[in-house]
Amino acid sequence: MGFFTGAVSDVPKTFAMSMVEKIARQFPPKSEPQLIKKGVKRRLEGVIDPLMDDLIKFQKEQKLGWIGKARLGNAFRWALTEKGYSEQFVEALTEGVIRTIAAV
Repeated sequence: MGFFTGAVSDVPKTFAMSMVEKIARQFPPKSEPQLIKKGVKRRLEGVIDPLMDDLIKFQKEQKLGWIGKARLGNAFRWALTEKGYSEQFVEALTEGVIRTIAAV
C-alpha cells in the first residue's frame, strides 16, 4: 500500500454516490420545493440522519485523510447537482456532510 493510495482511491467517490442515490430515491429533486412544509422537513431529516450515521461509520472504518474527505465532499456535491437539486439545497447538504466527516 503506497503513500497516496487513499488519495486516489475511488472508495470515497463510490460512497458519496451511494449516499446521493439513497437521497434521490427517498427524497427526489421534485420534492424540494415543498420543504417549506413541516412534514416534508421531517421526512428529509428521516432520510439524512441515517446517512450521517453511515458516514460516521464509514469514516471510522476508512480513516480518510483530508484529501479523501475532500474527494468525498466534491463527489457528493457534483452528484447532487447532476440529480437536479438546487444550489442552495446542494450547498446545505454538502456542508453537513463535510462538517460531519471532519468531526470524526
